[in-house]
Amino acid sequence: MQVRSEVISFFLFLATLFFAPLAFGTTENWSIITVELLVALAGIFYFLPSAGKKASSSYYRVPGILPLLLLLAWMLLQLIPLPLSLVRIVAPNICQAYQPILTLPTLGNLYAWLPLTVNYKETLLEVLRLSSYALFYVLTIQLLTSSRKLRLTITLVTGLAICIAFFAILQRITAPDTLFWFRKLSDGKQAFGPWVYKNHYAGFMVMLCPLVLSQFFLYRPVYGRADTLRGKIVAFFSESKTALYLGWGFGSIVIFASVFLTQSRGGILSIICSLLFFLFFISRQQEKIGKAQLFILFAGFLILVGWYSWEPISDRFLAIFDSETGRVKDDRLLIWQDTFQIIKDFFLTGSGFGTFVDIFPSYKTLPDDLLYDHAHNDFLELLSNGGVPAGLLGGWFIASVLHVGYKMIHLRRDSFSVFPAVGAFSGLAGLLVYSGFDFNLHNGANGLYFFFLAGLLVSAGNTRRYYQDSPTLLPLLKPNYWRNILVFTAILAFFGATLFYQGRKVWAERKYRKARQVSSLERFTPVDRVEKMSMLLEEARAFDPVTGLYSHTLAKLKSLQGQDKQAVRLSAEAVRQQSMSFTFLQQLGHVVAATDLELARNLLKRGYERADQKKLAFQTWAAFELSQRTGKEGRVRLRREVERDPRMLASLYQVLIKYQVNQKYVAEILPQKTSSWLGFWNKVKNEKRSSEFHFIIEHALDFIDNDSKVLPQYFSEVFHYYRTQKKMKSPEMCSKSLCATYRIMFLFISFSVRYI
Repeated sequence: MQVRSEVISFFLFLATLFFAPLAFGTTENWSIITVELLVALAGIFYFLPSAGKKASSSYYRVPGILPLLLLLAWMLLQLIPLPLSLVRIVAPNICQAYQPILTLPTLGNLYAWLPLTVNYKETLLEVLRLSSYALFYVLTIQLLTSSRKLRLTITLVTGLAICIAFFAILQRITAPDTLFWFRKLSDGKQAFGPWVYKNHYAGFMVMLCPLVLSQFFLYRPVYGRADTLRGKIVAFFSESKTALYLGWGFGSIVIFASVFLTQSRGGILSIICSLLFFLFFISRQQEKIGKAQLFILFAGFLILVGWYSWEPISDRFLAIFDSETGRVKDDRLLIWQDTFQIIKDFFLTGSGFGTFVDIFPSYKTLPDDLLYDHAHNDFLELLSNGGVPAGLLGGWFIASVLHVGYKMIHLRRDSFSVFPAVGAFSGLAGLLVYSGFDFNLHNGANGLYFFFLAGLLVSAGNTRRYYQDSPTLLPLLKPNYWRNILVFTAILAFFGATLFYQGRKVWAERKYRKARQVSSLERFTPVDRVEKMSMLLEEARAFDPVTGLYSHTLAKLKSLQGQDKQAVRLSAEAVRQQSMSFTFLQQLGHVVAATDLELARNLLKRGYERADQKKLAFQTWAAFELSQRTGKEGRVRLRREVERDPRMLASLYQVLIKYQVNQKYVAEILPQKTSSWLGFWNKVKNEKRSSEFHFIIEHALDFIDNDSKVLPQYFSEVFHYYRTQKKMKSPEMCSKSLCATYRIMFLFISFSVRYI
């Protein structure tokens, strides 16, 4: 029974290694759930207590298990609601994130306990993800203490990597707009292999290229005593290992070249670093490292990449620098700068694992509306999500694994242990370099393989081919029946939690999709449609109570039905679940407006400040201020924000036109700059409503001195208006027209003198 359960566990272990990269990099819900369940089942079968297994059965010591378990405990602590008074002390910025619902007059007391995360659901999903990685790391060490299983696993994994790389190159050439020929990509996206994001493909190959190369060196044929070239060739092809040797050599070339063909700058630099690590260790282990073999590999790589063209690759690296100033212009620098501010504000506890996408918009200084779901630096993201404790624990785990691997590489003399260990160490080091530029550890397949390589490094460095008492140099843990039962129970709990929550989440998503479908069905009356949608959303909310979307959508329906109290309660519940969502905050502002207008205005503004889509959030806020006629103070707020961020002007123009704001309100809202007034004038002209806003063009030049840069078209626009509208008869208009004409002439002469 014991042997059978271990065989099943090993089969599930291999199935997970194959499934994760082939399931399009494990980025979608179905693939993530499958990987987590496969890992849990493999753990259950391996640690399964049975009649055939002795009560005193023990397992091998796992390096780095203490910091890994402490990191998981820290993540779980973020999910536990703590007293509000304690949260104010240890995580004041977490408390600030929940402040909008704490100030609600009737519901504030319901939220006297808060978790140490701004998005409960995402942190819960991260706990499940990292738990599966930790269990897979433990299984790798326990299962691969057998040299036979170790060799089989390495052979299968390296073969898989070679096949993926080979077909990825074919896919890139034949169908670059598809996902491994299976899916058509939209919006001009170009995948590489099974990964939508080419950098994640590159990260996967950065880890496995040194492992493939280690097999190439390991299976190098021995020529014997042949002196002639003919004799050496005959001896080479007579070796039984020659086919494997050539296969891994070809695979090394294909993998290395495929990373260059992705044009991923971080991937190219990282795979070079990983190969340098590999050559460094191999050169210290062997006097001769096979210069001829390296030359053949390098020549093959040059031919393959050169056939495709080196120019796109060089252009990618040249694009790092600004052609005019010579400075680095990568947006990552600004993202990292903003992330440092997050780390500073959430120094002790972090904002919650998986919440970077929620917290970053409040700190973002990049002038765009793009959604940044990761920091493009795994180390900074770990610190921002988990604070300094998470950073220290993560560093402790990595250092423990690398230390054990480094020590065994230098102590062992068996090539079957040393070469795979060197390959695993180099792959880990390469991905750690890459993690400084991207977020490979947050990809499902790459994160799993990182922990697999960590386990492989420990196993390969300690596993023995020939032994009498133990197949590995790893020390056995002292037999402890209750510890074994506790481990099995913990794995069973992980399996149950994954199946329970992920299953209910899938069912809730199904109910939500049905509710959306009902909204477009014409066979229902409006009243019946709302009732049917409400019922489905209530079911979705019951199945998945930590997803704010269901409470948010249900609150909208309750508001339409005139059930304001329920709408407020549900909107507050949505904010409680995702406190940084601008959509949820602004919805809460709308439903409380009837009872507390000032609170509503603050919620709308707070939502805008936390929004990733600033223009949309600003339009919602501005529309609320104008529709509610909230007074001059609200209009002044809008003007100050537009003065601070001129990008919002276009959104403001649309709202002003939509709500037919009178002259007084427009004058109070528009920034007192000629450029802003003329921008609004051009907008109303395009909308063919210029007759309603003559005062804009007639007073635009009143603020000319407030503009930092005066352009000739400011005056020509005004002059053209007076001439076409035939308003030159009025002395005042004539004066303004002449003034505009003189300023045009003055600017024209100034430009002429400057450039002649």
